[in-house]
Amino acid sequence: MSEHQHDHDHSDHDHGDDGPSDDLVRRAGHIILDGVTAADVDNEDAMELAFGRLLEIDAIEVTMDEDEGELELDISPLMSGVLLVVTELVNEIAERDGSSPEDVLARIRTRIDG
Repeated sequence: MSEHQHDHDHSDHDHGDDGPSDDLVRRAGHIILDGVTAADVDNEDAMELAFGRLLEIDAIEVTMDEDEGELELDISPLMSGVLLVVTELVNEIAERDGSSPEDVLARIRTRIDG
């Protein structure tokens, strides 16, 4: 199995009151990084494949509420994976620059607003 292939097992998808399992969040984080890699080489097929895996691992769940006749979308595992990746990157930048995560976030906010 390659570094970017992650096995899929529904038994570890605990979406209880505590949110998604740590393993599901880790897997979603890896897929986000795979998508960044695909975007870097400007390969839409690879990016679509990477992000399509989010559905496979249930990081995005679409269900039908039969009573209401509405689709329900749960992206909490995806968002937890994104938060994991962003937090790691912010901490890495702070450590590299000898600053704090708060300073890094302030610089990023300034760039977003700029």
